[in-house]
Amino acid sequence: MDTYFHSYTEKYIKRRTRAIVLTVTPLAQFCMMIIWALMFNMKLVTDRDFFLSCAAAVGACVLAGMLLCWIYCAVCERYIRTNRRYTYFEVLQKAAVFSKYKGSYTLFGKRTVLREVCVIPLKNYDRAYLDERKKHLILIGEIRIYQGESNGLGYHVKDGFPVFDKWWYNEAEKSYKKEGFIRLPMDFEHPGRIAAALDTAKREFERIPPKKEYVFKEADIVRKRRELKRLAEAARYTVNW
Repeated sequence: MDTYFHSYTEKYIKRRTRAIVLTVTPLAQFCMMIIWALMFNMKLVTDRDFFLSCAAAVGACVLAGMLLCWIYCAVCERYIRTNRRYTYFEVLQKAAVFSKYKGSYTLFGKRTVLREVCVIPLKNYDRAYLDERKKHLILIGEIRIYQGESNGLGYHVKDGFPVFDKWWYNEAEKSYKKEGFIRLPMDFEHPGRIAAALDTAKREFERIPPKKEYVFKEADIVRKRRELKRLAEAARYTVNW
C-alpha cells in the first residue's frame, strides 16, 4: 500500500485573494471619491491643473493596485510550487515518510533548499491521533528525523522502505535524531485520512510473513555420490594394501 498526501496549498490562494481584496478595495474607494467629487462639482473640471492632478492620482492608484496584485500572485505561486514539491506525507509498505520545507538560501547565485525528513518505521509505529482542535496530527512511535539540504536527502524505495542516496544517512546513527512523537503542522487538509492510512498500513505490515532463514540441505544425489566415492576409495585402499 503506497499512499501520497500533498500539502494543502489552498490556504495560500485564500491568503492571496484576501490580500488583493484588502489592497484593491481602499484604492478603488479613493478613486471613486475623486470621480464623484468631479462629477458633483463641474466647476472643478474647468480647472485644468486640478483635473490633471486628480487624473494622475487615479492613474497612480490603478498602477499601484496592479503592481501589488502582481506581487501577491508571484509570491503565492512560489509558495505553492515550493510546498507541493518539498512538503508531503508518504505511506509505504514498511514505513512512512514526512517531508517538510524548511527554507532556502542563495550562495553565489545558486539556490539551495533546506528540508526536514522524518522516517517512521511501521514496526515501531504505535498510533496516531488528532489534537483537541482536530487540526494537528500527532504520531507516536520511533521517529527518525533528518535535516539538511534537499539534494542530500533524496531517497528511493527498496522493499517497501526508504533508502537514502547518501550512504551515511543509512548507516551513521549520528546522522539523525530519534523522537518518541511528532506533531504534524497544519499543512494537510485532512489529517484524519493520514491517520487512517497509517492504521491500514500497520495492519497490512503485521500480516506480512517473516522471512525464513535459508538452511542449506544437501541433495540426496550429492550425498550418494559422496558415499559412493568414499566406498570406492576404501575398496581401492584395501586392494592396494
